[in-house]
Amino acid sequence: MRKSLPSLLVAVALALAPVAAAGAPCDRLKGDQRKLAQKIQKATYPYDCCDETLDRCLRQRKVCKLAKRLRDHICRLVLKGKKEKAIKDSLERRARSMTPMGRKAKIELSFLKPAGDPGAKVTVVAYACARCPFCSKVLPDLYRMVTAGSLKGKVKLYFRPFPIRSHEGSAEGGMAFVAAQKQGKLWPYLLKVYEKYDGFAASKLVGWARELGLDVARFEKDVKDKANRKLLVSTKKEGLRNGVKATPTLFIDNQRYYGDLDHETLRDVLDEAVDRKANRQYCGK
Repeated sequence: MRKSLPSLLVAVALALAPVAAAGAPCDRLKGDQRKLAQKIQKATYPYDCCDETLDRCLRQRKVCKLAKRLRDHICRLVLKGKKEKAIKDSLERRARSMTPMGRKAKIELSFLKPAGDPGAKVTVVAYACARCPFCSKVLPDLYRMVTAGSLKGKVKLYFRPFPIRSHEGSAEGGMAFVAAQKQGKLWPYLLKVYEKYDGFAASKLVGWARELGLDVARFEKDVKDKANRKLLVSTKKEGLRNGVKATPTLFIDNQRYYGDLDHETLRDVLDEAVDRKANRQYCGK
């Protein structure tokens, strides 16, 4: 069947201007923003799925999903006002995360309960501190994504306490996490602690346990238990062996993640990991 003239014009437009044809966020670019995005596309090679430059990959008949992901990644950063060097650095860190070359991390998860579907194919482990301000944003966001958001049933999330010595109250918070975990209440307790981040005080940890229905007597005993302290110390040592120096530090299927930690990027790279596991590399059929 012959294409109509309007259809042909649309096809030509798509081929000549991949940024213009892209959905949000790329369709919000204007003027110099669009030029910057196009410049970076012409200098970027996807780390999987397509061997051409990004702009050429987007014009191929069989479009690699990663090409569209990287296109949108670039556009999001341009919209945020990032400069060319910062955008290229972000792309390099994403590539380093998603094409790991080194050894896998050894993380003990056998006795832990994840957030999300335990049968999910992709595993994320987060080393985090109770008094880390960024952790208080990233961990609840990840929790929502894997339990009720677009990653539900696809990704499961594990937590490993990693107290930062310079953060006041981090050791007490870490012990409280261990105590809550002992009662199978780690996730509701962790979310409570991060919800109350600005009003944190070690003296409030027991009260929050009471609010969540934990056995307070057992909780108070567990936060002072020497065996539990050894458990917390061993967890931090595990993180250090895996190269953790700051929080939050994430591992995707036991490989260190170096990329950006904003909501859109995390959701996108985890969707990418899910697609890779399912061998869904290309768009459409």
